Amino acid sequence: MKNTKKAGVVAGLAALALVVTACSGGGGQDGDGAPKNGELSPTGDINATAAGDVEQGGTLTLPLTQLPSQWNYGQLDGALVDAALIESAILPQPFRIDEEGVPQIDEDLVTSAEATSDDPLVVTYDINPDAQWNDGTPITVADFQAWWTALKGTNAEYLVGSTLGPDRMASVEPGTSDKQVVVTYSEPFSDWKSMFAPLYPAKIYNDPTAFNTAYVDAVPISAGPYKIDEIDQTAQTVTMVPDENWWGDAPKLDTVIFRALDGDADIDAYLNGEIDQVYANSSDRYDRVKDADGSELRAAPSARYTHVDFSTKGLLADEAVRQAIQHAVDRDALGKVITGTLPYEVSTLNNHLYLSTDGAYQDNAGETGNYDVEEAGKILDDAGWEMDGDVRAKDGEQLAISITIPSSAPVSQQLAEVIQSQLTAVGIKLDINAVGTDAFFEDNVTPGNYDMTIFVWAGTGYQASGVSIYNQDEQGQNYGRVSSDKISSLLDEAVAEGDPDTAADLYNQADEAIWEIGHSMPIIQQPLVSAQSPKLANYGARAGASDLDWTIVGFTK
Repeated sequence: MKNTKKAGVVAGLAALALVVTACSGGGGQDGDGAPKNGELSPTGDINATAAGDVEQGGTLTLPLTQLPSQWNYGQLDGALVDAALIESAILPQPFRIDEEGVPQIDEDLVTSAEATSDDPLVVTYDINPDAQWNDGTPITVADFQAWWTALKGTNAEYLVGSTLGPDRMASVEPGTSDKQVVVTYSEPFSDWKSMFAPLYPAKIYNDPTAFNTAYVDAVPISAGPYKIDEIDQTAQTVTMVPDENWWGDAPKLDTVIFRALDGDADIDAYLNGEIDQVYANSSDRYDRVKDADGSELRAAPSARYTHVDFSTKGLLADEAVRQAIQHAVDRDALGKVITGTLPYEVSTLNNHLYLSTDGAYQDNAGETGNYDVEEAGKILDDAGWEMDGDVRAKDGEQLAISITIPSSAPVSQQLAEVIQSQLTAVGIKLDINAVGTDAFFEDNVTPGNYDMTIFVWAGTGYQASGVSIYNQDEQGQNYGRVSSDKISSLLDEAVAEGDPDTAADLYNQADEAIWEIGHSMPIIQQPLVSAQSPKLANYGARAGASDLDWTIVGFTK
């Protein structure tokens, strides 16, 4: 199953801000590493270890689902989970999500960042005097200005994932020096802490061509505890090493190697001792690693959810067909395909904008998203799709659609087959279109070349950053282009609302409208189950959207 991040603003990839996100470890384990009573550790389970107890040196080898090609997180093709994991070690950002799910200043980039005015909203950043790109260029206000220029949406040559946030900025100016940034907003923006994350050098972001291409299959300039030493297309690996120009706390590891492994090849590699950690979030993968020697399991509720996405390029432009499919598909059954034998309680997700662990979560599926085969048939009848043998037809055209999945994802294949069977029951013919993993997003999902598809959204901890998945922004992540004026209006109000309770009400009203038009079908909020070396420290099952501290990832002494 393919993972992408919700890019919504600048770098903000997700709309999901969990209440229980964290990075404390060990809470969900027995001494042998087995999950305790099948419970997910609500505050994360990463074998949290003090820096002084982590070995200096060593090589950590980790899996990727694919080798990213676009390493510019703000670019339309850049918001992938695999790329973001690595970028968090090599690029700066003003705030990081802590173990309580709260954004905290990252003083390696900015020593202070605060709203100095509410009307209009003005945010002032003081850049760390030592902060520099690894080509020796100081990080200054120019980099913040270039970031805004690229992402605010006024120049269509910049192919961006989302403009939300930058498009609300009136100006980005120097303060008392080029190491101070003063951002003035033209409209209120509640998630301003998600801005400038990650930050890229002005010499790249000031040029649209460089913005779109300079970070394709390369990371020419970075600024973090690690840097990219090599991207090996033949071996399908990315190698990170400590960056000698880094000004913060030195990282523990000598080398981090990421290997792109298709399908369940990462499970094979883990069992063979070739990699140090692997995620086992589905029942078939869990069953293979649960009794592995020299291994322990760590688990937490993630900020990821599996969903079925609809497009409007073909027959699914008919809202009635999308609504009928929502009723014809048993999402509880799909959830069981994913979780099967996992020893954790995971319920069907009935909200697009909040996870079940969010305080503002409410079940908005109601009568528009519930499993009701009879209602599905009635909707199709009323829309003129009449049974013609085993398949419905209208004006001489069969109700035949396809679901596009990556060929190397067994769980996606299983889900597609279940959906195929369920839709047959209401007279909809569903073909399964399996495409190459590398082409799945770039050639199919991002341009909206599909009827239905399956992938995973992953959150960043900022509510506003997933808005472009559902609104009418042509440059956003609403790949299927399913939206309405009502949805866009409610989301705009929510983003600008300073009161959390009022904002939550607006987001939930928007979610009700999202269900009504048949935008997509959430299935489950995934548990994050990590099988890993018992010595691997400060890495594993992070709850929610909490960020890694790459300077202390390593192996225990």
